[in-house]
Amino acid sequence: MFSQLLLSSRRPSIFRSLWDQCTFSSISARSATTRNSDDNTFDSTDRLLVIGSGVAGVTAALVAAEIHQIPTTIVYAGSKPTDCNSFWAQGGIIYKGLENVDSPALLAKDIHQAGAGLCYDPAVQKIATEGSDRVKQLLLDDSLKGAFAHVPFHRNDETGDLCLCLEASHSAPRILYKADHTGRVITEQITMAAARHPLITMKEDTIVTELVMQQGICIGVKILGGETQYASLGVVLASGGLAGIYQHSTNPPGFNALGSSVALATRSGAETKDLEYVQFHPTSLLVPNEARFLLTEALRGEGAKLRNVDGEEFAKNFHPLGELAPRDVVARGVFDEAQRTREVVRLDITHREPEWLDQRFPTIQEHVRKRGLDLAKDWLPITPAAHYTCGGVATDLNGCTSIPGLYAAGEAARTGLHGGNRLASTSLLEGLVFGAAVADFIGNGRAIKKETASLIRNCENNLSVASQNVYSKINSSSAQNSKIQLGRPSDEVGRLLQDLKQTMWDGVGVVRTHSSLSAAIQALQVVRERAEILYRDEPSRETVGLRDASIAGMAVASAALSNPVAQGA
Repeated sequence: MFSQLLLSSRRPSIFRSLWDQCTFSSISARSATTRNSDDNTFDSTDRLLVIGSGVAGVTAALVAAEIHQIPTTIVYAGSKPTDCNSFWAQGGIIYKGLENVDSPALLAKDIHQAGAGLCYDPAVQKIATEGSDRVKQLLLDDSLKGAFAHVPFHRNDETGDLCLCLEASHSAPRILYKADHTGRVITEQITMAAARHPLITMKEDTIVTELVMQQGICIGVKILGGETQYASLGVVLASGGLAGIYQHSTNPPGFNALGSSVALATRSGAETKDLEYVQFHPTSLLVPNEARFLLTEALRGEGAKLRNVDGEEFAKNFHPLGELAPRDVVARGVFDEAQRTREVVRLDITHREPEWLDQRFPTIQEHVRKRGLDLAKDWLPITPAAHYTCGGVATDLNGCTSIPGLYAAGEAARTGLHGGNRLASTSLLEGLVFGAAVADFIGNGRAIKKETASLIRNCENNLSVASQNVYSKINSSSAQNSKIQLGRPSDEVGRLLQDLKQTMWDGVGVVRTHSSLSAAIQALQVVRERAEILYRDEPSRETVGLRDASIAGMAVASAALSNPVAQGA
């Protein structure tokens, strides 16, 4: 279902050649000009450090650099900045529907209903009232300077107007999209904008192992290999969620989505909240011996039906809205039907025209055809899979955590927006709105710059035991650091990670009981203790990932056990 939004101004894309020209590993940052001598303004020695290259992190960097002239460094674990979960978002991003059918109040109502009544209303209102302006500012930038992104969302061929689609639990079409790879085009365009900016430095293949704390303030990070990076204007955790710690997950394999933000925050004593609310997407492609592949919410928004082994449409048996019910409801419905019949549930959109399916869902169609399936001909085998972290590092509406100097945004953060279950297509918008909020908070002079700068000088001039003795293997002399092996996976690390993922799925999955959670915590504690030893003995990408995953898994299971109320995800 499509509607037309009367926003017809278009600008030809000029970024493709720029993308080819950009080098992301060593982009130098130009020093910011000193504005005045006030302690809350910025000079060439100040810096903001962002962990993560997804939409939230890059937005924070862009707004800080462009609007507030703050030199910013983005560090990320992948080999290129698009190695992030934002890249894989299929469905779209909430914008705004037509005035006669949509409003901020209606969007807020939809978010609250999807969140099982557990959403924090000020966060909901912030998204509902500021979201469309942030999309226009950051993703539809048609200014002459073009400091932000101009994303080629789908438009009406005749009028040039932006097209909007409807997704599950939305009351009106309000979602911008680009076929079924919206996250990819947004991430590419916004990352190019960051790469062009003279005040932004981007560093790839960078694994953060610890937050550097002094007198209760976060002043920087420690990097795998021994380097310490200080940040007088703060550190932003924007390295995503933890859905990758489950056996069935829509998140890509690798270091991302193993819970690094939650683990870093937990080790430093930052407050986390609502970690029990892990969202399970109802429809991931179930192919034996393969990772799960997301089948976007937009399929059901466009009329796809859930069918059981007998070919019956069963979704309205568990909710009046059927396939368009909130994700947590649909996920449990699919899971329960599979358990009841002991057979695989399937997703059917064969009633739509083949040509239209090829155009609307090209990425999915290509993926399933390589496996002998076709959207136009076959009912696709599906299973629920861990998809998104609704909780995270607790923040206020400015992205401030319980630790001064430490901020969080995007899936890493818990603002209260999602409550117990995330509404479709809110994740990318959340990254924009709250990533920008962090940058504005710091840029408007509310960061504790003076105290942080003093602590950094003390550390640089006289390396203290407190900041240098977190883990001796990483923080020893430069001669010792040169001997660290940064990338040799061991069979034990791989086995322990698989055991952890299976434990999370079996005991902390779609259906949980007191006994399953208690057993999971015992098993996870064993993994965690061994992970710490492996990391201490041989710091590497693999042992860092296992250690983070074990801490995140324990945090989720413990939060779930302490919350006996069955609501939301």
